[in-house]
Amino acid sequence: MRNRYKFTFILWCFLTDLMALVFGVLLFLRISTEMAIEWNDLLLSKMVPITIFSWLFSVSYFRLYRMDTLFSLDAFYRNSWRSLLTQRILWQISIFIFQGSLRDSFGSRAHLFQLSFLLVYILLSRILFTLILTKIKKWAAKPYTVAIWGFNKTSIELASKLEANSCFIHFVGIINEDSYEDFNSREAFNFALNTAIHKASISSINELYIVAKPDFIVDLNYFFELGDQYCMRLKFVPDFSMISKVHFSTGNLDNFHVIKPRHEPLQNAYNRLAKRIFDLIFSLVVIVFILSWLYPILAYLIKKQSPGPVFFKQLRTGKKNEAFWCYKFRSMKTTGFDASQQAQKGDERVTPIGQFIRRTSLDEMPQFFNVLLGSMSVVGPRPHMLQHTKDYNDQINNFMVRHFIKPGITGLAQVSGLRGETKKVSDMKRRVNADIEYLQHWSLIKDVKICFLTVIVTLKGDEKAF
Repeated sequence: MRNRYKFTFILWCFLTDLMALVFGVLLFLRISTEMAIEWNDLLLSKMVPITIFSWLFSVSYFRLYRMDTLFSLDAFYRNSWRSLLTQRILWQISIFIFQGSLRDSFGSRAHLFQLSFLLVYILLSRILFTLILTKIKKWAAKPYTVAIWGFNKTSIELASKLEANSCFIHFVGIINEDSYEDFNSREAFNFALNTAIHKASISSINELYIVAKPDFIVDLNYFFELGDQYCMRLKFVPDFSMISKVHFSTGNLDNFHVIKPRHEPLQNAYNRLAKRIFDLIFSLVVIVFILSWLYPILAYLIKKQSPGPVFFKQLRTGKKNEAFWCYKFRSMKTTGFDASQQAQKGDERVTPIGQFIRRTSLDEMPQFFNVLLGSMSVVGPRPHMLQHTKDYNDQINNFMVRHFIKPGITGLAQVSGLRGETKKVSDMKRRVNADIEYLQHWSLIKDVKICFLTVIVTLKGDEKAF
């Protein structure tokens, strides 16, 4: 039941989504014809293939039609919207490249109708898919039954996960949750597990997760063979809850089981490539379309108000604790002050133009050159001065974790109100926690969201920007 119904459901979702996108293109062309828009002949013949390939790229990247054992409705909805947004961006870029007109790609009535249709389709189709999923278990003559044996903290968390994502399985729960057995020996554990597997087979359980302390999981081959005899899939889950009280990440390196202190999406080469492409495109757009005219204006005002260079450069701590030169528009006087001192509210070192560019964050704009050179990213933990890195590392245990990735021009901490001067160690701890949260939950959509929020915060004005 699990694979057959799941495959049918996923295939049906894929085909209906694809047909809706193609219909959206036909609707777009129909309205464009009524508006007498003249399309490039090459683009006209490629609109449907561009739509299909951009959608395939989007759903592959976000793994929308995944065939995992667990199927999460929340993830399905979230990735549906992400895939649609990515596909629309690729679609608009393609039209602009072939047509060379922003009006035809963004401002036309045809685009508005097409986008409205797709948004309504995604919303209604996901509601329909939800209704279908609630009925699937009732349609199955023999549901795929899954259970857990072993009552501990790890099994409770696993049960919660299975229960929340059990659209295509019948999860019966922890079969020994009323038992408080504390096994004193491997022999006692083996006897109890033998009995449990036998009882599970009588109850027609197809897959049994066995959650136990690593010390007890020794004779796996014997139990796997026992499960095979009962035509039951056994899966062992080590219970590390007594060893570590924090969440960690596990994986495999060939035949080696690896435990890591945290999940890091940017350890994946494809994710790093996607982030680097985003950084390159974003920084080039800013440099070409903003800095090209902003630099001469700010350079003139900076030089006019105080002697010294236009740029201020300082060694900051980067990825892997390696120092790099970080560039900013100079906002302070260059002589008679301690350069290592953090800026404070009402700092007399700050020039009039410096106050403006610091308040609007324009002083950070030259760091897009750092992004282009590869020493920084658009989004990431803010880089600190070398001495500050050393000082805080002595006081905050996980401070250096934020240096596992490239520093950024903006970051989750900055859009969460944690920028500016850090008067207390607790202030820096909150900033570090936000940086680590970003490192653990990175996604391209999160980068786009943080960039958008940075613009909003800048336009509203941040009282900590001084």
